[in-house]
Amino acid sequence: MQQQSTAVRRAAAHRRRATALAVAALFAASSAVQAFDIDTGNPDIQMRWDNTLRYNLGVRAQSQDSNIIGSPNYDDGDRNFGKGSLVANRLDVLSEFDFVYRRQMGFRVSAAGWYDNAYNHLDNTFNATANTLVNGFPVAGVLSDYTKRYAKGPSGEWLDAFAFANFDVVDVPVSIKAGQHTVYWGDSLLLGGAIHGVSYAQNPLNVWKGFATPGSEAKELFMPRGGITAQVQPLKELSIAGQWFYNWQADRIPESGSYLTIQDPLNFGGDSFIFGPNPLAAAIPGAPSYLRLWRSQDIKPKTNSTDLGDWGLSARWSPDWLDGTLGFYYRNATDVFPQAMATPGVAAVPAAVCSARGGTPLPGGTLCFVNPKATTVADLQKFGKLGLYNGAYGDNIHIYGMTLAKSIAGVSVGAELSYRQNMPLASDPVQVLPAAFVPLVPGSIATTAVPTSGTPGALGDTMHGVLNAVNIFPSTPLFDTAVLAGELTWMRWLNVTQNEAVFKGRSNYTQIDKVSKNFVGLAINFTPTWFQVFPGVDLLAPITWSQGISGNAAVLFGGSEGGGNWSAGIAADIYQKYRIDLKYSGYYGDYSTSPTGATPKGGVLGVPNGANSSLSDRGWVSLTLKTTF
Repeated sequence: MQQQSTAVRRAAAHRRRATALAVAALFAASSAVQAFDIDTGNPDIQMRWDNTLRYNLGVRAQSQDSNIIGSPNYDDGDRNFGKGSLVANRLDVLSEFDFVYRRQMGFRVSAAGWYDNAYNHLDNTFNATANTLVNGFPVAGVLSDYTKRYAKGPSGEWLDAFAFANFDVVDVPVSIKAGQHTVYWGDSLLLGGAIHGVSYAQNPLNVWKGFATPGSEAKELFMPRGGITAQVQPLKELSIAGQWFYNWQADRIPESGSYLTIQDPLNFGGDSFIFGPNPLAAAIPGAPSYLRLWRSQDIKPKTNSTDLGDWGLSARWSPDWLDGTLGFYYRNATDVFPQAMATPGVAAVPAAVCSARGGTPLPGGTLCFVNPKATTVADLQKFGKLGLYNGAYGDNIHIYGMTLAKSIAGVSVGAELSYRQNMPLASDPVQVLPAAFVPLVPGSIATTAVPTSGTPGALGDTMHGVLNAVNIFPSTPLFDTAVLAGELTWMRWLNVTQNEAVFKGRSNYTQIDKVSKNFVGLAINFTPTWFQVFPGVDLLAPITWSQGISGNAAVLFGGSEGGGNWSAGIAADIYQKYRIDLKYSGYYGDYSTSPTGATPKGGVLGVPNGANSSLSDRGWVSLTLKTTF
C-alpha cells in the first residue's frame, strides 16, 4: 500500500522484518496472504478486498471462587457464567478494502462486525449485588446497553477510514495519512510494552482483547484513531514524522457483566458502585441491601475536537555504523484510562459535626445528608442511592522517549526508554464534597472545584523502560522451526505533583495493591512449528506467559507483583487459508480478603492486586476457526 521510505526500510531490515515474518506469519498464520485482488484492467489502479471470518467457542473450565463472587463489586462477570457454561459463542467479521493509484495515493476502509450468542444465556440470578440498574433497581443477568453492544451484539464499528499520498518535495520523499488510522511509534512488542512504551495513549488499546487472548502482540491491540500523520525523509538514513489528532477514544476494557469483567463499576458499561451494606434496610421495608453510587458523566475530551491538543514528533536515524535504528520522540497525550471520582450525597459523619458544617443528620446519628444534587432522601430510601461516581481522564501528558532497534547475533532486539510528566498515577477515588466537609477527607475536592477537563487524582513524573527480543530457531529434532519472543518492562515513579493524599504509593496506604517505587514485568511467547504434518497442514503449539516479577506499577494496568496470565494450545494452518486454534487461557494473582465489616458475608475479596487477580478463577478453553477470502 503506502510506500516506505529508505530509512523505514532499513529499520525493517533489522527488526520489523523479523517480527513481521516470524511473529505475524507463525502466530497469526496467513490470513493476510489471501487477499482478493480486483482486476480493473488499468495497471495504474490496484484494488483489494479482504474478508476475514472468525468463530470462537469458549467454555469456562474453572469453578467460581467463593471469595470473588462474594465481593459485591467483583462478582457480576463471575456469576454470569458458571463452570462449564459457554463464555463465547462468537462470530466476528472483518472487511478491508484498499484502493491504490500508481502506488502514490489511495485510501483504505475497514469495518468489523460481531455477534456472541453466549450472552443470551447468563447464569446470574442474585439481584442484591447486580451492578446493572433497571429503573433504579439492581437486576441480575442483565447487561447495560454499552456492554451489550461490545460483548453480545450484533453490532459493528468502522475501523480504518483514511486516505494517503506519497510524493516528493524538492527531491525529499513525503508521505501523509489523513483520517482514522493506526500508526504507533517505538518498538514495543506485547501488551506490557504498549503500556510502558513511548506509544502509550498514541492509539487506544483493546485491552479487552489483550486479556481474552494472552500473548497478543501490541500491534494487534491498537485501535484506529482520527488524525494526520506525515513523514519526510531529508536524508537516506533519517526520517522525521509528525502526528496531530482530532479524535480521542478511551482504551476498551472488559465491560461490566462480560466474562472477563475486572471490576463491575468499570467502565462505560458500569451502572453502579456498591458502597456497602445499607443501614436503612432493617428500618425501611423493601429498601435495597446495599448503598450504591450511580454512574454519572465522565470528565473526558470530546470524541472529535480540533482543540484536543494531542500531537507528537519523531525522528528515526539509521546510520551505517550502527547497523540499526535509533528513534527520538516527543508526544503530548490525553490519557486513555480513567481515574475514579465519587460524589456522595450522604457521608458517614457524626450528627454534631454534620450540623456544625451545614449538613442534615439522618436518623440513627451516623449518616449526614450533605449534597442534594448527588441524591435525595427519597432516592436513598427507595433505591439505596448514596450518590454518584464517574471517571476522569488526565490530559497534557508529556512523553519523551528514545528507542533502539537492532539485530544482534541474528536476534531482533528492541529497546525503549521514556520519561513522562503529568502522568496519572494509581489512586483511590477522589471524593467530591461541599467545601465545609473537604477538610474531613484527605485528597477530596470541593463541589465548586470539579475540573471541566483533566483529573483531580494523583499525577506525577515516571520513567519507563522496555527491552524485547525475537529469535527464529532453525530446524531441530523437536520442531521444524520456532519463534521465541520476550519482553521485559520496567517503570519507576519519580515524584507526585498532584494530590498525593489519594496516591496508592503514599506512606500511610497499606493495602495489598500498594504501589512500589519500581516495577519489573516479563512476558514470553514461544511457538514451535511443524511443517506439512499432513498434506497442506502445518501444526503450531503457541505458549504464552506474562507476569509482574517485582513490585506494583504506579500506572493503571501496568502490572503487579505475582499477577499474570498464560495460555497454551495447538493450532493448525491449513493450506495457508484456514486456521484452527484450541487453547487454554488462565489468570492468577493475589488479593486481600475482608473478614468483617465490608460486606454482610465477610471473608471475601477485598482488594485485588492487579486486574489478573480478580480474574483468577476465570480459566477457560477456546476453539477458534478463522479464514480469509
